[in-house]
Amino acid sequence: MMRNLDLVDDTERTVDRMKRRCVVWVLAFAACGDGGGQKPDAPTGGSDAPPGDVCSASDLDACEYPLQNLTTTQRRVTIMDQSTGRQLPLLARIPALPGPLPVFIWSAGGGFYDNAEDQSAVWGETIARQGYVVIHIGHVPLTLQTGSTICQLAQIPTNECMPPSGDEDSYVVAVGKAYDEKAVLDKLQVLSDGSVSMGGPALDLGKVAVGGWSGGSRGPQILMGARIDTTASAPRFTLEDARVKAVVEMSPAGPTYGGFFDTGTNDSWRTMRGPTLVSTGTNDVKPDKPALTGAIRRIAYTKQPADGTHRLLYSNLPVGRGGHGTFNLGDLDSTDPEVARFSRALRSAVVAFLDANVKGKAEAAAYLTTDNVKILAGDVDWEKH
Repeated sequence: MMRNLDLVDDTERTVDRMKRRCVVWVLAFAACGDGGGQKPDAPTGGSDAPPGDVCSASDLDACEYPLQNLTTTQRRVTIMDQSTGRQLPLLARIPALPGPLPVFIWSAGGGFYDNAEDQSAVWGETIARQGYVVIHIGHVPLTLQTGSTICQLAQIPTNECMPPSGDEDSYVVAVGKAYDEKAVLDKLQVLSDGSVSMGGPALDLGKVAVGGWSGGSRGPQILMGARIDTTASAPRFTLEDARVKAVVEMSPAGPTYGGFFDTGTNDSWRTMRGPTLVSTGTNDVKPDKPALTGAIRRIAYTKQPADGTHRLLYSNLPVGRGGHGTFNLGDLDSTDPEVARFSRALRSAVVAFLDANVKGKAEAAAYLTTDNVKILAGDVDWEKH
């Protein structure tokens, strides 16, 4: 039995495509239901034919990357971040497969607030059903003490340390969330060992990706080597971590937001390694931040090194057709057919990107080289550099 005091057990729930649930009182990640087999549903989208053979504007279903739709189990635990002493609630979605399983760590949008681990459920379920253990982080509010500790870790002088704030434009969000994500990385072995001890799947610590939407995309970029400005006296901050093999950035911030910068001769992103996948668009506008346009968000991709490991899916739909939430996969069921079409393409691009760069699947890498995503999406830029 696992005895690690850094983990606090909560309730585990199984959720499958038909919304059937069971409750399992265990201390580790463990599946219930069919004992780990694949759910016998037909894949959503895709084709058994080689990618690109049948995809066309008249047959968009054939353009989708095949989805597995595995049964998943939800599992809640709490970990303690040894760096800051913060208690971080986690929601894990575990596919019904034997381990070891690849891991995808998700960071919620916005700043620090309670129940952040319950956000972005559609992305979480989509990726978990593809065979990944998806771990959603609860970015709980900072206190004066934990905020001060984060400033010390980032070498920010005490007299320049900003008080804890929910303002998502503050550098505190990027720094704090990066440390939250590092805390999860540090506990993956503990979580894996606990799972195995109770008959659940092991986690594959060599196959870990990180991603997030909006404010949640900042920490993942920093873990891949992006740098931000914090205060006048502090060094530029990064927290690059070699354990992260790939990053997904949905609606990233551009320069002048959240500490990210572009002076013309230097910028936040030139030090980033790949693989990365960025998605934003002309329609990616928040009503309360109209100045943060898709064109500005796109800079988070264009300034990344042109080494062949960085991808962009950019929607050319106008403002008002979909919106910021589209990139949180909130518009799969949109009544606007063009918005729904882009959402399907976004889902396919992200899942194929992860399968290619985390699982190392040759068929996923081949899919990404076709025009399937572009045909499925409609009016988009689908780029790689």
